[in-house]
Amino acid sequence: MKKIAFLVLIFCVLQSQAQSKFNIGPVYSMGASNILKTSSMDGMNMGSEIDNKMSMKLNAGAGLKAEYFFSEKWGIFLQTGFQQRGAIFKEYIDDYKPRYRLNYWDVMAGGAFRTKGLMKNHQLTINLGVTQHTLLEANRVYDTGSGHITGEFKRIDIGLFLGIGGNIPISEKDIFQIQLFTNAGLLQTFSGNLAMNGMSGRNFLTGIQIAYLIGKSKKKE
Repeated sequence: MKKIAFLVLIFCVLQSQAQSKFNIGPVYSMGASNILKTSSMDGMNMGSEIDNKMSMKLNAGAGLKAEYFFSEKWGIFLQTGFQQRGAIFKEYIDDYKPRYRLNYWDVMAGGAFRTKGLMKNHQLTINLGVTQHTLLEANRVYDTGSGHITGEFKRIDIGLFLGIGGNIPISEKDIFQIQLFTNAGLLQTFSGNLAMNGMSGRNFLTGIQIAYLIGKSKKKE
């Protein structure tokens, strides 16, 4: 929490010094996630490795995003909010496919680039940064209910974020932003009994993200 407060303070200072270069507003994402490179050891088969074959799971997220540009093209961004992740078991003993439903609180920061787009009043925008995912809750969901398994996943994950899209001016100072993004975790996600049983995997999330970023006009001298 101290890190988040410090980053927010930096953006507030930047806003007061150069209001026309600072934008902040709500962000919403919709995409699909998976847990990549996942396998387990089946003790009933004398330790032979079997593949869990997980597939993509639909997810949503919402939060707050801020951007500050030092020049016409280069700047920084900060984003924080709630994000779902998880995966679906591709093969199972019955028709219903259980899933891991993971709820995270994300904080991401990095560099921002923008340049003239293909259309009039349109900007190409690129965000590249690092993310910290803090696990809030983990559940294994079945057709008959769900089981709480937060202790079977590591609480902290670190990842890389890449977003590519466009800015569309809404007014003299506000921006509607849409990006295609990918967020890949770098740390092993499993812990507890799942890790002891050979489970190994990393978070992967991709999708589309939209934001309405509100700016302020320069103060008249």
